[in-house]
Amino acid sequence: MMDSDLLNLMPPLRRARGDRLYGPDQKHWVDLWKQDGAWLLGHRPEGAATEWKNQVDKGLAAWAPSLWPKRLAPLVRQLLPEVVAVRVFRNADRALAVIGGDADKATALWRPWEEREAPSVRPGFRGVIWPVLPTGPGQAVALAFTQDWSGSVPNDDVTSPAEAAGLVQAAAQIIRFSVDLRAIEARRAAGAAFDRHLGPSGRFVRRGIWFEASCDPADYPVLFRAHLDAGFLLNPDVSGANILPSTLSAGEWKAWKEAVE
Repeated sequence: MMDSDLLNLMPPLRRARGDRLYGPDQKHWVDLWKQDGAWLLGHRPEGAATEWKNQVDKGLAAWAPSLWPKRLAPLVRQLLPEVVAVRVFRNADRALAVIGGDADKATALWRPWEEREAPSVRPGFRGVIWPVLPTGPGQAVALAFTQDWSGSVPNDDVTSPAEAAGLVQAAAQIIRFSVDLRAIEARRAAGAAFDRHLGPSGRFVRRGIWFEASCDPADYPVLFRAHLDAGFLLNPDVSGANILPSTLSAGEWKAWKEAVE
């Protein structure tokens, strides 16, 4: 669960772009949280957020039926071939309520570009995969149902066409970046740099471009503050994942290493 007290340690932001957040006096932080993947491809992305804005400009920000959820299903199946149905829900709480309210037992989380391609199946998995998609400003989420789902597949929520369109564009972006050789090499380089600079610290465990804190939860606020002081925003949820930045300067690498140590 997000710790608002930790997040409130940030000053008011003036703008954000790519992996960086800018506050007063041009001070900036490298965003390692990216709101659990909503900004996986950076702040001000050209795809999902732009499509979201296009729909808002058409006046389609309010809840209304649309064809966008049906367009999402074939894209998610390209990412996860075992999926038989995809449904869109207005927000994460609504999605959890539909599948029984226990994400740890009912879902396997799929994050793009982990070292393992398939989601890890937890004990009690009932056939629902929660794909992480860079949706930008939207709150709508998608759940993907496999043949292991024993219940009836629910209907889509009536949600904002703008948010549903953002999900479609986000899935398309993930597919495009999954076959982009330059992007693949950049992800590998980011992972190798992480291991080289931070691997021996024991503070984090990495899977692909995603990494999680491995410290005692009681020590996490200290780690969070140390990173914030050094110019990095960690996930304010101790159990949540962080995302490797696309690029870091030599000075930023040095600051990150000092914060970890």
